[in-house]
Amino acid sequence: MALGGTLLQGLAAALAVGSGQPGDTKSAEPASAEAAASDAKSSDAKSSTTAAAAAPVENAPTETAPASTTTEDIDSVAGVTVDAAPRGKTEGPIEAEHVLDEADIQAYGAGSLSELVTALAPLTVSSRGRGGDEPPIIVINGQRISGPQEMNGIPPEAVLKAEIYPEEKALAYGYRADQKVLNFVLKKNFRQVSVEDERRFATEGGRTFSEERGGLFKVDADGRWTVNVRYRRETPLYEQERDIVRANSSPYDLQGNIVGPPLATPTEIDPALSALVGSTVTKAAVPGAFAGAVPSLADFVAGAGGFATDDLTASRTLLPRGEEGAIQGGYSRNFGKTTVSFSGNIESTSRISYLGLTGVKLDLYDDNPFSPFAGDVALYRYLDVRDALRRKIDTDKIELATTALGMFGGWRWSLSGNFDLTDSATRTGRGVDTSLFTAAVKANDPTVNPFGPIPANLLRYNAQDTADSVTTNAKAEFTASGPLAELPTGRLRATFKTGVDSRRVDADSVRSGVATQRDLTRDRATAYASLDLPLLERGEGPLGFIGSVSLNGNGLYEQFSDIGGLVTAGGGVSWQPMKGVSLGLNYSTEEGEPTPQQVNDPVVQTPNVSMYDFATGDTVNVTRIEGGNPNLKPDSRQVVKLNFFYKPFEKTDFFFWGNYTASRIDDQIASFPSISPELEAAFPSRFVREASTDPTQVGRLISVDSRPVNFAHADNQILRWGVNYNLRWGGPAPTAPGPAPRPAPGAGASAGANPASGTPSAAPAGGGQARVVQGGSRPPGGVQITGGGMMSRMGGGAIPPGQTRLQISMNHTWRLKDEVVIRDGMAPLNLLDGASLGRRGGTPRHELYLQAVLARSGMGATLRGNWRSSTWVDGGLNGDDLYFSDLPTLGLQGFVDLDARKDWAKRYGWLKGSRVSLGVDNLFDTKQQVVNDKGVTPQAYQEDYMDAAGRTVRLSLRKVL
Repeated sequence: MALGGTLLQGLAAALAVGSGQPGDTKSAEPASAEAAASDAKSSDAKSSTTAAAAAPVENAPTETAPASTTTEDIDSVAGVTVDAAPRGKTEGPIEAEHVLDEADIQAYGAGSLSELVTALAPLTVSSRGRGGDEPPIIVINGQRISGPQEMNGIPPEAVLKAEIYPEEKALAYGYRADQKVLNFVLKKNFRQVSVEDERRFATEGGRTFSEERGGLFKVDADGRWTVNVRYRRETPLYEQERDIVRANSSPYDLQGNIVGPPLATPTEIDPALSALVGSTVTKAAVPGAFAGAVPSLADFVAGAGGFATDDLTASRTLLPRGEEGAIQGGYSRNFGKTTVSFSGNIESTSRISYLGLTGVKLDLYDDNPFSPFAGDVALYRYLDVRDALRRKIDTDKIELATTALGMFGGWRWSLSGNFDLTDSATRTGRGVDTSLFTAAVKANDPTVNPFGPIPANLLRYNAQDTADSVTTNAKAEFTASGPLAELPTGRLRATFKTGVDSRRVDADSVRSGVATQRDLTRDRATAYASLDLPLLERGEGPLGFIGSVSLNGNGLYEQFSDIGGLVTAGGGVSWQPMKGVSLGLNYSTEEGEPTPQQVNDPVVQTPNVSMYDFATGDTVNVTRIEGGNPNLKPDSRQVVKLNFFYKPFEKTDFFFWGNYTASRIDDQIASFPSISPELEAAFPSRFVREASTDPTQVGRLISVDSRPVNFAHADNQILRWGVNYNLRWGGPAPTAPGPAPRPAPGAGASAGANPASGTPSAAPAGGGQARVVQGGSRPPGGVQITGGGMMSRMGGGAIPPGQTRLQISMNHTWRLKDEVVIRDGMAPLNLLDGASLGRRGGTPRHELYLQAVLARSGMGATLRGNWRSSTWVDGGLNGDDLYFSDLPTLGLQGFVDLDARKDWAKRYGWLKGSRVSLGVDNLFDTKQQVVNDKGVTPQAYQEDYMDAAGRTVRLSLRKVL
């Protein structure tokens, strides 16, 4: 892979740049007084949540004091107390549902921010998006970022805390309220160079994975920048390496099968062979290659009466061979009152799959010199040319993005722009041209043995099918958020966004020599507005006994060049009747576009795909057609959400949450994932069958067109609830406040003082409202400096020695309704009771997820469990019903920070800054069981088709340089 060398060079350059001494990092400089005043104006005098069921600030998890204090976290000057608002303050009044401090984050043992996001999935996924469980929107220090590449290189050690906000928080950043918001607040000064090597392997064998990563991250008062490099390689997994059986009605085999023609109604091959066997023989397996010799009838006795069909498994992959490399980088810098960031990403991936072997039918006449049969027969055999049906997908991607953020008149504004280009090339082999070979056999060529190796000069590769696409996207967007008016109950806040973008997909494909070209350009202009209106404040005014009540309204208009105008509108009410309790009601109606890829992707054909045919009850190998559908229409959905949050104990980090979501989707855009009687009845042209000689029976299925379609409508009702509990015990006893060592020269200035004047800065570095108190007592959470020493109070920090932390998250998803009407006039499909649109059966009514994290003194373990209830699929009038078992899975991961083992690090210096992680996914190698009415597992639903990799072990070593 050509990119591999480039990646290694990039990593070397990153390490060279980051090899400077810690003292090279500039001290944090305070923000200007004018910027602080502007920020203070934009801060709400009173906290009031909008359409979110979120916990108030006072209900956030209690942060423990760190074991030690560093000067980089202090905003103070001798004799002065500075009370600062939380760093990384987010837009709008909605408060966080959950807050993780530095020690909580450390307990997960994540090696990168992307791993941390994955670990936080139980708290951050949303069921309100178009794709089901949607990942969160990521912001850093409360501000939008230019792209994920700006986040990926940030190490978890650089994060001071992580805040998780409900979906309505996304409105303040100009997004739809269908994703939660995850805010990472970074430390003020931090630099790290790290490398990591990770290996994975399946315990059943056949599949290995290796990934090398290197990163450099630096943040100070001037800004932050990151460089991240990775290279990944995966080996292929073949069907032969698992217990896959392909014993079906196909007559092809690597050695070959003899059939008395015609295949549909085979006749006797040879009376003499039947006499040897003792019964009429219409088919027989070829026992082996004869390398030029003439076989006898006796050689066919052992395989008489059946087909040999198990050789395709050695030439077909369950999982492809993969290779991927990427270089990502981001740079953010403060220019006065404006912060400007740039980021970029270059990545290249390659996937190679093997789709089986080419089959050939040979007519053996009775006078063929290699045929022992008295009459004409047909020989069906595979050609041992694995590359002939190989698929190779190469994808190269370039992303460039920039964002500018600032303050003006109490309003926060951001201007962002990005450009990305994705170039994808797919090459699929169409087998071998056997015309010369079959002609030689028909001509009774004495040099061509139909049972033996095939001369290379008689075989030629057919022209490949190709599918190429180039997708470009250019986008510019402006967002502003701030107060519109001051009301007795708080500020009326607004967010406005406008933007333009242009997307283009150029797709070219060649199928069986027929070229197709499709181009799609889609331009869009958007206008968006959101308002947050506080109505009541708990404990204030004559209606204060009701609690805090706030309203939210939002609207979005999108004008597309090829679709027209689409409208989204929504609103909600939030109520906090008492401390620790919040309730919310939200409604939205939105129209959504089919993506350019869903409309214009090139058409790709995949042969030899194993599918279960409900019409016949057989597992068949079909050709699956994929690509875009230019006839897709936009969908329209209405969503109602009720949600609650309850924290019963003020001093205990224990809370309940839940939400009920009901949605109606008209013209739902859906893929065509599997076969069912209902789908075939609604879209008969998507299924191609052979002609049947029996008018009462359907023919064998040979092709399925799985390109996306519009269903008439879908109705869903989901109840999701969960409980979270964080417990801490042990560790050193709290020490009384006392003098601490004087900071190093320059540290006082970096902590917030002006060294020239000796006066405090108006705002601490990192933003947020600041209040300067001359003398007097120190308010909670502030920083007080007395005499020649100083004392800092703040949450977070590394896990104190001897302290144990236990974090438990559990959630339950209960689907009350999941129905789809494929076409108007058809009966609804109840996906919870007998209907299916996916390969894994219907929709499970219940799902449980459990995560437990235990950490102590530089060691930790995470246990993740998931359970999905059983489903079934109605096979219709002719087919068998299928029953899909419930599926419990467990994963276990542990890590050790070798730095924490002081005796080890002292004895072996190279262990300093090292972390070893060991994990097992699918600990008990659990795989879903599928059986029909007779208790038999159809071949298309074999265990290893449902989960090819099975139990996987992961081992990684991470080193901080």
